[in-house]
Amino acid sequence: QGWLRPNWLHPPFNNKKARQALIHMMDQVTYLHWAIGQAEYYRPCYSVFACGGPYATTIGAEPMMEHNLSKARQLVQESGYDGRPIVVLHVTDIPVFLNAAAIVTRQRLESIGFKVVLRGMDWSTMLVARTRKEAPDKGGWNLFHTWLQGTDVVNPAVHFGLASGQRGWYGWPGVPQLEKFVTDWARATDQTERKLRADEIQKVALSEVAYVPWGEWFQPTAFRKNVRDVLKFNAPIFWNVKVT
Repeated sequence: QGWLRPNWLHPPFNNKKARQALIHMMDQVTYLHWAIGQAEYYRPCYSVFACGGPYATTIGAEPMMEHNLSKARQLVQESGYDGRPIVVLHVTDIPVFLNAAAIVTRQRLESIGFKVVLRGMDWSTMLVARTRKEAPDKGGWNLFHTWLQGTDVVNPAVHFGLASGQRGWYGWPGVPQLEKFVTDWARATDQTERKLRADEIQKVALSEVAYVPWGEWFQPTAFRKNVRDVLKFNAPIFWNVKVT
C-alpha cells in the first residue's frame, strides 16, 4: 500500500483543511499508472486497511474516489496557506514506487495552488531525513512517500500509521480519538463489533488525514523451474527451498 504522509508539526499541514486538500487531490489510478506502470500488478484501494483483508472499507473515502481538484484548491485557500514552498522528500534511487510518485505529487500539488520543492536523496538518506522535526526551511520536511506490506496494514492492531502523538510514526499526527478507537477494536469481543470499530477508525483517519493511501500493488516473483517448495510469505525466505 502506497502512502503520502504529511508532517503535522509545521505549516501548512498542521492545518486540517490543508491536509484534506491532499485527500481531494488524490487520483490513485494516476499515481499507480506512473509509479507501477503495469495495470495487471496494481489496483486502487480506498481503504487504510489492506484491500482483500477483513477490514477493508470505503467509508469516508469519497474525496479520494472523486478526486475533485476544485474542492482541493478551495481547501488550500481556506487553510490560509501563505505560499511557502512544500518540501517533499524525493527518493530518487527507487524508480518504481517512490521516484515517480513524488513527481506526480509535485504536479498535483502545484495544480491546486501549492509551491513545491522536491528534495532529492537516496532511500537511506530519506530514512534519516524523515526523523527530523525541524521546520522544512531548516532541514525538515512537509511530505514524503513510502509503502507498507499488506500485512502491516491489515488491521488496527498492527497499523502503525494510525498511532498518535510525538511518539507515533514519522509525521506525528495528533488524533487521540484514533488511539481510543484502536483500543476499542482490540477489546471488542466479536467480529461484527470489530468491523464497526474499524469503520470508525477509517472515517476518522481519512477525515483528519493521518496519511493518504495511493493504491496497492503486487510484486511479481519468478523462480527457475528447478526451484521448488518456496514458502509464500511477504518477504523472501530460503528455508524449505529445494533445487532439483
